[in-house]
Amino acid sequence: MKAPKLLFLALIIIAASAGLATAQATINVKPGGPRQATNMAAEQDNDIIDEIFSPITQRLNLTASQKFRITNIATATMLRAEPLFQQLDELDDQLSQAAFEGRLEESALRGVSEKQAAILSQIISMKARAKMGFYRVLTAEQRAVVVEQFRSRAAEGNLGSISN
Repeated sequence: MKAPKLLFLALIIIAASAGLATAQATINVKPGGPRQATNMAAEQDNDIIDEIFSPITQRLNLTASQKFRITNIATATMLRAEPLFQQLDELDDQLSQAAFEGRLEESALRGVSEKQAAILSQIISMKARAKMGFYRVLTAEQRAVVVEQFRSRAAEGNLGSISN
């Protein structure tokens, strides 16, 4: 009597295993898939670096490690600043709504403007700290290139986001 029960149990286990094996998902990994994602990330990093250091990005000849560190500083700063930009948008919406409804009072305008100024001050401070972080990553020679470009372009205009 024990043999038929054991045989029946074995058949159930085999059948269940076969059913589970066919129910498993198959994941196909295409050659070059992760590489494409890596290339996209590298392109995004290069875009950030160009945005920061344009027009002198090529002259700086940044190493991969420097690019990585600078991109991390910039990305972290942008992520921390995002809620502040959202607050600015909300305050601007409040001003617009009040102005278009004809109920904009001077005291309310002053209060919202002061809030906006405080938020902008925080953003400017974050940006200055990020620039200081970029500076620390650069070598002495690279710093000299940045300073030279900044001085020569100060009267002319913009040096990417370094001068803003």
